[in-house]
Amino acid sequence: MDRTRTAPPIGAAGQFGIGEEAQVPVRHRDYAPSAPEAPAPARRGWLRAGVRLVRNAAIAVLLMTTVPIGVVALNGKNVWGWRTWGLNTNDRVARAELMRPLLLPKDPSITPLQAGLAFSALNPAKTSPGFPLLAEPVPPEVSWRGATLTEDMFPGSRPNLFSGPSSQAILEAVAKGFTPQEMTYLRSLAASPAWREFDMVARAPAVDFIGGKFKIPFAADASAERMPIPRYQATKEMAYASVSRAAYYMAVGQRDSAETALRAIVSFGFALLDNSTSMIDEMMGSVIIGIGRDALERYYLIAHAAQAARPDFILGAEPDQLLNFWVITRNPRGHAPNAVRQDQPSQPGFSRTTSLDETRARLLARLANPSVHRGERYEILQLLSVSSCTNPRELLLGPRSEVTDAINKARNNLARYPSEQALVDLVTKLPDYRAAPVELNPIGQFAVSSATVAGIVLRNPRLAACTRIGGFF
Repeated sequence: MDRTRTAPPIGAAGQFGIGEEAQVPVRHRDYAPSAPEAPAPARRGWLRAGVRLVRNAAIAVLLMTTVPIGVVALNGKNVWGWRTWGLNTNDRVARAELMRPLLLPKDPSITPLQAGLAFSALNPAKTSPGFPLLAEPVPPEVSWRGATLTEDMFPGSRPNLFSGPSSQAILEAVAKGFTPQEMTYLRSLAASPAWREFDMVARAPAVDFIGGKFKIPFAADASAERMPIPRYQATKEMAYASVSRAAYYMAVGQRDSAETALRAIVSFGFALLDNSTSMIDEMMGSVIIGIGRDALERYYLIAHAAQAARPDFILGAEPDQLLNFWVITRNPRGHAPNAVRQDQPSQPGFSRTTSLDETRARLLARLANPSVHRGERYEILQLLSVSSCTNPRELLLGPRSEVTDAINKARNNLARYPSEQALVDLVTKLPDYRAAPVELNPIGQFAVSSATVAGIVLRNPRLAACTRIGGFF
């Protein structure tokens, strides 16, 4: 008998004597094979990450947008306040207007472009990116720039405002007489070729300053902030020299020519004032008119002193009274207003305490008023072009409809020539904040960088421009 035992099956079933058939797997009734499932948790993770990224980006843009909104809300009003009538030209212009009856007759044969070219020859413009010159102007010859006054010449009217005799004393020196050397100098001054251009501007019915200076249209990179300013020193020099020109005519007995030379100063100033494209033009025009006004005051006193009905009154009178007296009572041509030196200020009444809505309404009213000088109206256009930088609403949504309507009307009503049309388009563009000469501090750099990113994302370039503008004014 074989006593060898068979090893039991491994596992609990074997231990309890269950047979090998118990090892066969049993098919369950609810068992059904299926395809392997996709990794759903991984897909949901990517979706959550994308949503989180978009949310964080939106929050970042929102935070960046609060920077320009905050700058404009805190400092937006100063964007207008610092520039509006900051040049304080209105009182000067009001005084200058009283001299309008002393203008020389206009010459209708002189075209606006011819007068503009003549002015550019007298006042060469600086070059600047985006503003190619129409032609390289050749300044006409002026004798006094190459002449030297010796110490014994014009002892009572030595140079003080330009290289020639003092415009404040040369007329009075006529009565004492001039030496042959002094007469040679004055004769050469009076015959300088530059008076052709000067008198052309003075007698022109209108002047195209922009068209006589730059090629139109402007280059693509032109901006109002980079537009070069004329060299007005040459303009003032011509005005001072014209007083010496009048002194020469007085010395040779040509009093009509002397008066004409002085009235040409006034007329040249009004050419700047009436055809101005900025408040600086207006200011310089009024300065030139003032030079002519003071010289005419002294001329009329000298020319008519012997005919004074009341010499005691004249000797004790103030300068303002003298001009009023001589122009009204002793000017044989009768050119003068009732009170030449009465001040009639025409301040438009803007101040930092005026509300934005009121300031906007006044700006729009003066822009639409044809009696307001052109330079001021161009200045208003440039102010309105940054109206979006004065309050958060316009910063985000754009200028108000009344502003855009006024700008569109100005393109037809204010601009007279293609050059001025191009200027309107230029000054009403959003300012190029990159042209600002001020270097940004770290806080400013951060603010402008944040606003730039937000502006790119939101397609709103006003954000960066207004942050830069509002942060410095």
